[in-house]
Parts: sequence; structure tokens; C-alpha cells
Amino acid sequence: MQRLLRLFLSHIRYKIIVPYLALMLLVTLAGAAIALALTAASWQERLTEQLKQIARNSSTALLQRERDHLAFLYLVALAQPNPEVGAPSMPDAFASGDPLTIKKAVAPLYDYQRQFKDTLDVDRFIAFDSTGKAFFDWQRAPEGDAPPTEIAGTNLGALPDIQRVLRSTPADRVDKYANLIELEANAEPYFYTVVPVVKNGKVLGGVFVGIKIDRMLKLFEKTSQSVVTNYYGNDGAPLGSSLLQRDGELPSYGMRQEILDRLKADKTGSVFDTVMLRGRNYEFAYSPLVVAQAQVGYFSVALSSDFQAESLSLSRNAVLVITFALALGAVIVGYLIARSITHPLGELVSTAEAVAGGDLERRTDIRSRDELGRLGVAFNQMTTHLLKLYTTSRDLTTKIDVDAVLSVSGETARSLLDGVEVCALLHQHGAWAYRVPKGASAGLTRLASVELADDAPLLLALADAHEPRLVAGDDPLLAASGLSDIAQFQHLLLTPLQIKDALVGVLIFGHQRPAAFTPAELPTLIATANMSASVLYNALLYTQTYEESSERKAILQSIADGVVVVDTDGVVVLANDAAQQILERDLAALIGVPFGSIEMEDAAPRQDMFGESRTVAGHYRMGLRTITLSRAPVIGEAGEQRGEVIVLHDITAEAQVDEAKTDFIATISHELRTPLTPIYSYIELLQRGIYGDMNDDQREVLGLIHGRTEQLRDLINNIVMVASIQSNTLATEPEPLDIGAVIDSTVAPLQRAIEKKGLKLTVEIAPDLPQVLSDREQLRLIITQLVDNARRYTSAGGITIQAYQAEDQVQVDVADTGMGIPAERLGRMFTRFSRIEGNNSPERGSGLGLAITKQLIERQGGQVWVQSEVGAGSTFSFVLPLADRQIDAVAETEAKNAAA
Repeated sequence: MQRLLRLFLSHIRYKIIVPYLALMLLVTLAGAAIALALTAASWQERLTEQLKQIARNSSTALLQRERDHLAFLYLVALAQPNPEVGAPSMPDAFASGDPLTIKKAVAPLYDYQRQFKDTLDVDRFIAFDSTGKAFFDWQRAPEGDAPPTEIAGTNLGALPDIQRVLRSTPADRVDKYANLIELEANAEPYFYTVVPVVKNGKVLGGVFVGIKIDRMLKLFEKTSQSVVTNYYGNDGAPLGSSLLQRDGELPSYGMRQEILDRLKADKTGSVFDTVMLRGRNYEFAYSPLVVAQAQVGYFSVALSSDFQAESLSLSRNAVLVITFALALGAVIVGYLIARSITHPLGELVSTAEAVAGGDLERRTDIRSRDELGRLGVAFNQMTTHLLKLYTTSRDLTTKIDVDAVLSVSGETARSLLDGVEVCALLHQHGAWAYRVPKGASAGLTRLASVELADDAPLLLALADAHEPRLVAGDDPLLAASGLSDIAQFQHLLLTPLQIKDALVGVLIFGHQRPAAFTPAELPTLIATANMSASVLYNALLYTQTYEESSERKAILQSIADGVVVVDTDGVVVLANDAAQQILERDLAALIGVPFGSIEMEDAAPRQDMFGESRTVAGHYRMGLRTITLSRAPVIGEAGEQRGEVIVLHDITAEAQVDEAKTDFIATISHELRTPLTPIYSYIELLQRGIYGDMNDDQREVLGLIHGRTEQLRDLINNIVMVASIQSNTLATEPEPLDIGAVIDSTVAPLQRAIEKKGLKLTVEIAPDLPQVLSDREQLRLIITQLVDNARRYTSAGGITIQAYQAEDQVQVDVADTGMGIPAERLGRMFTRFSRIEGNNSPERGSGLGLAITKQLIERQGGQVWVQSEVGAGSTFSFVLPLADRQIDAVAETEAKNAAA
């Protein structure tokens, strides 16, 4: 005994297995006893619940049978004429009172219902008149498919439900009834349904269908799973059964008084009882029988109790066998458990001794998932993490590229935890964007297109952070960051990059599994993140410096204009390819050369509308090239000037185009006007009768030709004017003018055309109106365009011209009573080819007049605008500067230039 005790105390396996086996045996025996008790109770409960369900199924089947009867009866009662058999509608057949006619109308429907043997196929079909007397009474043949047997002399008038049907009116809510009935004395009861046949609100009779209870109960068994189903009257007397013979057995199995009393006390529940039937025990469930929301008796469903006993016996044997198997298994499992503990312990001891001797590559081979396995994994992870930190530090020190840093960090993280992905959120090029390494997953790659604002919740939360932070995927902090919804990260380690307490980036370790970063690998991940963040910042600075240098060089070389940078002494220090081509020197011949030493010929300066030289960038000639030159200082951070940027723009092509435009306008002016002048002159001579008298038709046609010629002349003049303005070849010679005199002389030739349309022209010139500074011919053209435009679009009323002083300008208003301009069109009235839609007048202009007017007025320092209301006319207004004020301004400018 003492030897066994010493053996027990000297081995940890015995300390584990003996208590374990004793406890397992006790638990197994107790469990077997409880299982037997629960099994017995469970079988009884299952039987009770099954009977309740069968009772519900039986009630549902009876309700469905009632619905099927009603559907069929309404089909019969509302049947329409049947031309195929020559039968009238059912109400008309009943109204005829002829049994043969009614049979002819009913026969197809009766044959139709017989094909539904499980849901319809009634045993009795009676059509009766308004007194309850049967027109005919059909009884289903025993063979089923044979024609029905007709029973004579049937009268249902004494039945209460029949009387209620015959007395029903359209105002009654209920005109259909169902119940149990014995049509003959001591005969098998029927479950019947009856509805009236009505015509024009009058009950002509009704139709009655019924099915024998025994047959109906046998049909119910197919769906209710009941072994026995019985129907009883309200007194408990048996009415029918799906199993018991009606003549011999059924009368002996009425309901016991105790069952009746319990059902009457609780009309909504079921009462259970065990009954010996044909030598076997059956478990019965009794319930009220409700038809058409009224209790007409009781019914019962039953299952055999012997099946329960047999099942309980099988369960008891199975429990005993399982108990023995568990006891045997407990011994085997106890041994395996003891061995699973002692063997890993020995492995851990051996590995710990090797690591203590300096072998950091040594690993334990424990693969269990218990505490010992976790201890072995933790031990392996500890040495692995140390090696990883060493190799990661060594690899990171050789990287200066952001992608390379992210790749090394990702490899290290994935070696610690599979599935980890690494990216960085960096502030580059004025925006926060994600940087992902090459070979990243699809979700992480899509993250590269996401940008965050400076006030993103993620950035605000990390702005003052100095330590790595763990964040779950459902954290609101990640809202709109793309980390959870695009990259599908569910657990993240965020390491901020801080420089002088400013957030410049975030190193992100992410995993798509929730709570992926466990305490086992988290310390090493954090150490890796800290090392990577430091190296990442250096790589970021290098990348930014390199990109900025490359970007500046690429931008400089991609500029189409020549760019030359000189220092404070004017010596060239940088020049792009375009500058080398324009100056016809390579880079080596430009660097170190004073820019002022490069020979350039001044081009003639352009004159503006007032004859003054422009102060824009200078124009120079270099051989066949014409260039413009502009300068801008290079200012340092301290505000000092470090040099100058000189931009050379080659405008040779533009100069050639301007010259071509000038030649074209000169040609077109001559070629178009030359043939038009004699045409116009000869038309006027014809109109004056120089070449003989003309009749009215000829004079009318010639007038149309004259009008069209004027339109063509105006169009050509407008086109030439637009081209002249566009090419800057239109000469503008402003001089002091009496605008009243110009208006009078301009409108005089237009008076005839205005009066010809029946319009009145009114000119109102303010007294003592000062002179304006304007080109006389261009001012006449402006007034002509505005007045002629008013004449074209005014059909009645008149045109009013007003001139008056408005502060330091003279304003001229040309108002008409024409059709007006829609508000949405006002902003486009002074654009080329803009005309009012819907105006089909033959005098519509080309759409150039107002555009020319606007440009001519603005060339003379004025402004033009329009005010209009649809149906009330339009007012075109323009202002021109006063002559005295403009002359003073020019004199002041010349004095300043002379002083300079």
C-alpha cells in the first residue's frame, strides 16, 4: 500500500489521472440516472405535444373542408348560363322550378367536384325550393365513380339552419351555415354546408352538400397523423370514428362524464386520457368540436401508448451502453491526458536549457492547444520576436524608399501574424493620401485612391498622440477613412509620425479579422511599428526631396515657353529646352552668360485706341522669330531677391496670323462692297423712275429687292466691322463731339424708314449737354445700330431717343414700344448671332449689330446695357466719358510719363 502511495506521489500523471477517473465515473453514473428520468418525461411530453398538434391539424382540416364546401356551393349558387349543355344560370333554373332544368345546370358542377376526392367529393347533394322541399337529392354511390343515387321525398324544411337560410335577406351578414346532421333516423351523421340561391334579392331555395363523418375522418387521418379520430355529440355520445365499427364497437366508446366535466370547465383546452382499445393502450386527447364558430360536440384524436413504452425501453438500453462506453473511455482519456501534460513539460525543460545555453534558433515542438501548448508557443514566439526585431532593424537601416520600408515592415508583421497588411497615411502634395506597398491586396490597393481632409476624425484623434493605438474596425474614429469599408480592416494598430509635435503621417498595421492583434505578438508589432515609423519619416523626407526636384525639372522642361533663371547679377543659371530653341543656343552656351549680352532687336510697340504705348511685356525680334519677354523676381524665404525669372514667348505664328487677317479684311471689304454699290445705286434710280415708269407690282418687287440689298449691305458692313475689331485693325480716333448734333444727323436718314412702318420718332436732347470724347463715325454707327434695331422689332407705337448727363458721363437711351425681350435672354443680347426666338419678321437682323455696338462703345471707354419687359418694349442705354475729363486724364498721364 505504501509502495503504491509513493508511486502515486512521485509521478504527476497519477496525481492527475486517479482523481480524474473517480470524478468521471461519478459524473457518468449520475448522468445516466438523470438521462433515464429525463428521457421518460421527454417521451410523455413529446406524446402530449404531438396529440395537441394532431388535434390542431384535425380542427384545421375540418375548417378547410367547410371552406371547400362553401367555395363549391357559391360556385353552384352563382353559376352562369352554360351554353354547352343548354343550361340557364342557376338563379334562373331555380326560378323555373323545374327539377330537370336545375339538374341540367348542376350536373357539370357536380361532376367537376367529384375529381377532388380528398378535399371535396361530397356524399350528399340536395337542391331544395323556398319551402325546403328537395328538387332532387343525390347520394354518392359506394363505388365513388358511379353516377349518384337519387333519393325521393327529401324535405329539409324542418331543419333550423335551412329555415334561417330561406329567411335570409341581402341585409343579413350570415346566409351560410354548416353543422352535423342525421338525415335519416339511426343513420350515420353528415357534416353539411348550405347556402341560398338568390335572384333579384329573393331567396328561391338553396343547395346542400354533406359528407359522412366516418369517411371524412378517414380522409383527415392522411394529414393529421392520428391513429384514431372520433366525433361525439354535446352529451358525449359517439357519432363517428375513423377506426371503430359503427354497429359493434362505436357505441361502447362514449366520453366519460369526468372528461365531459373537465372540458365544460375549460372550453379552450384539451383533456388527455388513456383508453384500452382492441387490446392496446391509446393516449386520447379530447377537445371541443367547433363548426361555424359554434360548438356542435367534441372530438378526440389518439396515438398508441405502446410505442412510447417501446421507445423508452430502447432509450434505457442505449443509456446503459453509453454509460459503460463512457466509463471505459474515461480510463483511456485519463491516460492520454496525463501523457499530454508530462510529455510537453519534458520538451519545455529541454528547450529552455538549450536557449539558456545560447541557441536562439531552438524551438519547442509542442502542438497542443492547452496551457502547455500556449506556453510553448509563447516561448517560441519570444525567441522568434527577438530575431525578427534584430533582422528588421538591420533591413530597415538600408532602406530610403517609402515602398521599401512598407515592404520590410509588412514582411516582419506577417511573419508574426498571418494576414497583416501594412500601409501608410501620409501628407504629401497638400493632401492626406494612403501609400500602399507593391503586391498589396485588391482592397488595400483601392485604398490608394482615397484622400482625407485635414479635419478627418482619424487625423484629429491622432494629432496629439505619441504612442501606437489599437482601434477596432467598428470604431467611429474610422468613419469615412476607408480603412474599414474599403480595405475591410477589423483590427488596426495605428502609429503616428510626429515631427515637432505635428502629425505628418500614420503607419497602419491592419487585419481583416476582429481582435487579431493578441498580447502574444502585440509587443513585437509595436516595436516593429516604432522602428518602421522612424525610418519611414526619413524615407518620406528623401522621397519628398527627390520628387520635388524631379517635379521642378519636369515642369520646367514641359513649359512650352522659354524659361531662363538669372542670379542677382543677371547671369544665366538655368534654362529649359524651349529657351535654348528660342535663343538658338545650347545649355552650355547659356550657363554663366549675362542675359543682357544676348542680342535682341526691339520690335515696334503696339498702340492702343488712344495712341499710347502699351506697358505689357516687351516685343523683340530674333532673326525670323517674334517673341515677348516678361520678368518676375525670385524672392527668398526672408524676403530678399535672389534672382529673376525671364519668360520668353514665341509669338511668330500669332504675328503672321494677324498680318493674314489684315490682308483678308482689306480684300473682303473691297471685293464685297465693289459689286454691291452699283446694284444699290441702280435700284434707287429705278425707284426714282429714271428709266421709265413702273406699275405697282413692279414697284413692290423692286422695293423688296431694295430692302434685301440694304440688309445685305448692312450684313457685309457688320462682318467687315467684326473682323476689323477682332484683328485690331479698326482705327479709333476719339475727339470731342456734340452728341446731340451727331444724333440729329444720324437719325435723319432713318426717319423715312421709321415713318414707313407707321412709327413715331422722338428725340430729346438735354440742354447744355457737355461734349463727349468719341470717334464720330463709330458713334454714328452705334446710334444707327440701336435705332435700326428698335425699328425692326417695333410694329406699333414709337421710338424715343434721350441724351442727358449722368455724373461724369453722358448717357443715351433708345427706347421702343416693341415686343420686349424675355428676362432669360437679356444676358445674351450683346453676344454674336443672338436673336429673339419666335420673331419671324422679314427684317430680322443678322445678330451682329448689338455685339458690334458693345465692342465699339467699350473701345471708347463706355458701357452699354438693356432693360426690357415682354410686351412693354425695350430700352438700350450706353454711356460715354466727357471730353474734358478724358483730356485732363490723358494730360495727367503724359505728365507722369515725362517726369519718369
